[in-house]
Parts: sequence; structure tokens; C-alpha cells
Amino acid sequence: MTLPQIVSLISTVLLTSVALIVGVQLILVLKELRYSLTKINQTIDTTSDVIEKISQPAIGLFAILEGFKESGKIIEAVSRLFGKEKQRPEEEESYDNTI
Repeated sequence: MTLPQIVSLISTVLLTSVALIVGVQLILVLKELRYSLTKINQTIDTTSDVIEKISQPAIGLFAILEGFKESGKIIEAVSRLFGKEKQRPEEEESYDNTI
């Protein structure tokens, strides 16, 4: 073998070894990334479940408050029906339409 062939063979072996090591490292990094993304996805799912469980009572509370508001409107309508609505003083207009 001549010197250029030996140098070419050594450089080919070294480049192949480096490419193999880089490929193995890349596979390991991708496995770790997949594991991390799986954990993040589980955390997001758990957080979503917790937020949903917390929001259900809050929705019920808002429904109760809306019911109180609507019952106040019903009482007001019934009192108007029987003519027992309080007389409200008419407010003066404070709108100035001069330019």
C-alpha cells in the first residue's frame, strides 16, 4: 500500500467512527426528548383535569348567582304587575349638547 492509500484508509475509518458515535448520541438524545415530551404531556393532562375539576363548582356558583339575579327580575315584574313598584324620581338630563 502506498502512503496516500494508508492516509485515505485511516481518514475513512476515523470519519466512519465519528459518524457512528454521533449517530448513537443522536439516537440517545431523541429518546430522552421523547421521554421528556411524554412527561410534559402527562403534566399538561393532569393540570387540565385539575382545572376542570376546580371549574365545575365555580360554574355552579355562577349559575346560582345568575338564578338570584333572574329571581330579582321576576319579583320586580310581579311587583309591577300588582302596582307596588316604588316611584323613582325622574333624573334631570345633564347632557350638554352645545358645541
